Amino acid sequence: GPTVMLGYLDAPELNEEAFLEGWLRTGDLGRFDASGALHLVGRQRDLIVTAGGKNVYPQDVESAFAKIGAEEWAVFAHNYLWPRNELTGEELVLVVRGEMDAAMRDAFAACNRRLADFKRVSGVLSWQDDFPRTASMKLKRSVLAEQVRAACTPDEVQR
Repeated sequence: GPTVMLGYLDAPELNEEAFLEGWLRTGDLGRFDASGALHLVGRQRDLIVTAGGKNVYPQDVESAFAKIGAEEWAVFAHNYLWPRNELTGEELVLVVRGEMDAAMRDAFAACNRRLADFKRVSGVLSWQDDFPRTASMKLKRSVLAEQVRAACTPDEVQR
């Protein structure tokens, strides 16, 4: 509401995009549970829509891999990392910092099997550098995607 932000100075076109009925559009996505509590599930700009029309929030999928033992990991749509002119056959790729040993690969496979079909990751890409982060330690997804796109090819994804 107006206590957060009154608007952009001398930029009515930005105000029209940023506000809906006086409320600031943050881009956060959420859902209410049965008790009425709000759960933030991701950001609108990060949302992946599969060819079947299913919504996949990268953070949901990433949380499923918390037990694989990697330092950092992030989920991306294959087509976002390496754009192609196809709207079908979208796959998810897990970018993992460092190399995955046999135990980590087994843990990954077990976690991946527990996910719904449309949320399953089809491949893993090992990344050696630190993930770019904001001052508040949030992942800079678009920056990481640019770095991966520039340094790797789709053939490097381990299936």
